[in-house]
Amino acid sequence: MDSERGLEAAGPAVDDEAASAPAVQMQALTGGQRDYTDGRKRWDWDSHFPIEARRLMNAEASLLIAMLLVSLIAAGAFLGLSDQSSWIAIGELRLWINFRLLTTFFAGWVGGTTFSIKWLIHAAAKGKCHRDRRYWRLMVPLIGGVYACVVVTLFASGMLLREPGHEDVATTTALAFMVGYFSDGVSGLLSNVANAVFGTLEKK
Repeated sequence: MDSERGLEAAGPAVDDEAASAPAVQMQALTGGQRDYTDGRKRWDWDSHFPIEARRLMNAEASLLIAMLLVSLIAAGAFLGLSDQSSWIAIGELRLWINFRLLTTFFAGWVGGTTFSIKWLIHAAAKGKCHRDRRYWRLMVPLIGGVYACVVVTLFASGMLLREPGHEDVATTTALAFMVGYFSDGVSGLLSNVANAVFGTLEKK
């Protein structure tokens, strides 16, 4: 009788250990424990933000989605024309249009917009969203496009590599997207390049 009770007491412990095995495997795959509850209790459905804040976040989300759609369409259109060039007559002058450079800019814009949307979702869920960050989220896509053009040009000129690179348009577009998405990290890269070329202020 006592042995049966001991088996019954040991049963749930074995079940709990087996049930926790997938969670342990998931932690190993994701690189550690992740909290997807956003600090909320179960059945906590209502938003913790006031109505005005929700309206501003909804407007910002709509604007970012519109920016993403426009940049995707522009990047796709210029990507199809990237092996061509055109020009516009301005009096006796001709303004040459480089479709590959435009593809690079809008691919960087797509990357920056994607990052801004992801950050807005994260900030809203974690309760870290505030209006002062709106300037940053809305400017990141533009900065990403500019950084993409600069970094791709540096690669092509050989300043970031020993020899000038002539990458195909697919590689250039992918690189431009990554530069736009990780534009914060690219700022440090450009600072290092500037210090190497022009020297630091401490040395002058």
